[in-house]
Amino acid sequence: MRFEPPELKIDQESPWSASAFPLSDTGQKLTHLVKGVEGPAVISLTSPWGTGKTTFLDMWAASLKKDKAKVVKFSAWEVDYTHDALVALIQELGSQLQAHQAKSPSFDKVRNKGLELVRTVTPFAVKIATSGLIDLEGVGELSKELVEKKLQAHESAKKSAEGFRDCLQKYAEDLQEVGNEFPLVIIVDELDRCRPRYAVELLESIKHFFNVPGVVFVIGIDGEQLGEAIKGHYGQGYDGHRYLRKFFHLQLRLPEPDLESFCANLLNKLGIKEGFDGLGRSSRSESSFPNDFIVNLARTYRLSLRDIERLMLEAGAIHAANPKFPPILAAPILWLLVQRYENPSLFDEATSKRLNSEALWKHIENDRKTLFRGSEDLEIRFRVIFTYLIEGKVGVGQLHRRAKEITEADGAKAPDSRYWGQIISKCLHFLEIDSQRDFMDDALSTMSLLGYRRLNDIYY
Repeated sequence: MRFEPPELKIDQESPWSASAFPLSDTGQKLTHLVKGVEGPAVISLTSPWGTGKTTFLDMWAASLKKDKAKVVKFSAWEVDYTHDALVALIQELGSQLQAHQAKSPSFDKVRNKGLELVRTVTPFAVKIATSGLIDLEGVGELSKELVEKKLQAHESAKKSAEGFRDCLQKYAEDLQEVGNEFPLVIIVDELDRCRPRYAVELLESIKHFFNVPGVVFVIGIDGEQLGEAIKGHYGQGYDGHRYLRKFFHLQLRLPEPDLESFCANLLNKLGIKEGFDGLGRSSRSESSFPNDFIVNLARTYRLSLRDIERLMLEAGAIHAANPKFPPILAAPILWLLVQRYENPSLFDEATSKRLNSEALWKHIENDRKTLFRGSEDLEIRFRVIFTYLIEGKVGVGQLHRRAKEITEADGAKAPDSRYWGQIISKCLHFLEIDSQRDFMDDALSTMSLLGYRRLNDIYY
């Protein structure tokens, strides 16, 4: 299994073919929008984590380049360690546009002015250049010479910023004069993963130093997460979401993928498809489950996309740590892991074996309509496999005897006979398996590696 998805390989001639979700139509609309922008623009593309935002921006950048647009793709989080957002952005701008230098004589000026801007805009100068104010608190304690130096630094920073903006605008104009229909497009991704201070500094640098005609920023963010980060930077009384609304000229939202596509794609990205084969990835097993069982879990317990990935990673880790686990156990293990977060006391009772499979089943019955989509066959298979995980062949044997008693009883109703008759059939399959292994204990030993502690252990 993988804890980080493999690097996406994008076909430069067919960029959207790499997508697991239908994104090309959204990309085309965004391309038309950007192409029609006349003045400076800062556009946010909001989407929750895990919905393919980075993938979309990578493929969109490739499609823009295919259309001969000049594009800079800047991953803010990858250079968060630099501690200087402006330096990182100017460096990336220079290195990625280097290939177009011969086509625009103003490129050298952009690069040189960028270097000058970096040298003159010190942390103090950034503050006064972007706010237009000098904090004179405590000036009485400063010498006149020091104050004059700070004023000179402020003036130098202002001139450097103006010079950089002028050269950048000229470069953008030159690009369009050579027949390019696009503005200079700068794509910023993963800003919401950065340290709050770094994210704010980058946004402020964009606002004050890059706000020129012919330059369009498209910034991919998780709006909720970034808004909270900004609030944390300025203080809890600050409205981070209002800050974002003022900063962006236009706020767009990337359509979220449907849960089925998201879960199927996640199984592939994490490399746990084989371990989850019993969820319906193959029809080889009589006891297999449909591949949307995880979707049913997500809908039943209202799991977020982050919850789903965590759930798959933990279940995948249990199977990876126990190679002899049959894939059919994935479904009840997934259910147990959901209870770990949704109903800790129930999970604690199950894993400490204070509740047997029959008692636990009564809790599952409350959610049977959404969990099994009304399918009696799915419910029966899950029930037998769940019993096999919790109590092994002994539990399955007890369930088999109970089913026989019900079906052979006088006056048994037809629906009950049909239901319990199928239970008998499914139980026989597991009773024929030559294995006395206690899968529950093996699963629990792995869960302990994941940080699980019983509730009554926490107080000792």
